[in-house]
Amino acid sequence: MKGLSMGDWSLIARYLQDEASQTDFDGICDLVERNPTLREELEMLGLGLSNSAPTHHDTFNADTAFIRLNDRLKKEKLI
Repeated sequence: MKGLSMGDWSLIARYLQDEASQTDFDGICDLVERNPTLREELEMLGLGLSNSAPTHHDTFNADTAFIRLNDRLKKEKLI
């Protein structure tokens, strides 16, 4: 999709990886409003937006976050 910034792509990545906070989710909603194609793509993936972010993001587990980040960096051969 044309016109998306690196920040937009980062936001989309967090949403797709189920790591979006409520603030991120609000940003995704705004982004989808500005980019109807994005809404279509998310719906094709079965990831349509509901009215609120998933509630399981209310707590933060630093150990799990570190493991997920480390795994992602290894997968992308950054470490």
